[in-house]
Amino acid sequence: MNFFKNKIFKFFLKLAVSLFFVAWLVLKVNWREVLDYASQISLVQIILYVAVLLFGMMISAYKWRVLAQFKDFDFPLKKYFQLYLTGTFLNNFFPSFIGGDTYRAYQLGKPERKYISATATVVMDRVTGLLGAMILSVVFALANWSVVFGHQILLLIVGIVVAILLGVLSLRFIVRFPFWKKLAEHTPKKVLEVIKDFAQYQESSTLKTALLVSIVYGLVGLALVNWVLFSALGIKIGILNYLTVIFLISIVSSLPVSINNIGIKEWAYVTFFGFFGVSASAVVTIAIISRVLQMLVSFVALPMYLDSKRQD
Repeated sequence: MNFFKNKIFKFFLKLAVSLFFVAWLVLKVNWREVLDYASQISLVQIILYVAVLLFGMMISAYKWRVLAQFKDFDFPLKKYFQLYLTGTFLNNFFPSFIGGDTYRAYQLGKPERKYISATATVVMDRVTGLLGAMILSVVFALANWSVVFGHQILLLIVGIVVAILLGVLSLRFIVRFPFWKKLAEHTPKKVLEVIKDFAQYQESSTLKTALLVSIVYGLVGLALVNWVLFSALGIKIGILNYLTVIFLISIVSSLPVSINNIGIKEWAYVTFFGFFGVSASAVVTIAIISRVLQMLVSFVALPMYLDSKRQD
């Protein structure tokens, strides 16, 4: 009973956060300008966005396949792409950890009933994706240090990201010290499982490959795909300034503090791009259009999802 109460409490807490930021956006943004910006986008630009989006998903599917092969899963890339797309579809209705990610893990592990190993590949897919965004955020923060240093919130987030990356890099050595056993006793079981899986991947070249692919995905599936919309709206921002914040926005948006990052993502767009004088209406337009297009693209997976349900 406490479990369900805890889940319900977390849901309503996240709902409250989303509603708070949505209310903030309603008051902050000129919605007539949003409609004007949205009307500027042509069909050709939408097609280009979708093409880059699908290419980014293919990169992610390839990375997941690399991680899965380490756990002795042997399926063609097409299967991973289909499951990835279907997982994205389910994320429209459920949080990723009980929707798309759970579905991906279940479908991957179902043929051989290797559900634990399948879950590990999905978790590592998430972890390496986040680490890839962190690496890129630090690289471009260093390249644009004067700007980052001039805004306390950017400096704070970059500092936290650097600390996390240093912790991850030293994880292999930390677990060898005696104090780790005492620390592990007070660490949540799920966190320990992630650390254990990460250590196993770290012992092979798989982790390096996955991180490299994550960086490629970040440049394509995060930076390039959104740059298409920035160009479509004619937003003037230097490429270095753009790259300095787009990965930080993805990191902030991944924080599990709202329902499917609704509100928090838009807040991050308005706040971070606002440092460079970009209109709040313009970036909110981009955030909304990207949500809508990603949702519509993911609906292509509906027949595949229904077919999998029939097979179950």
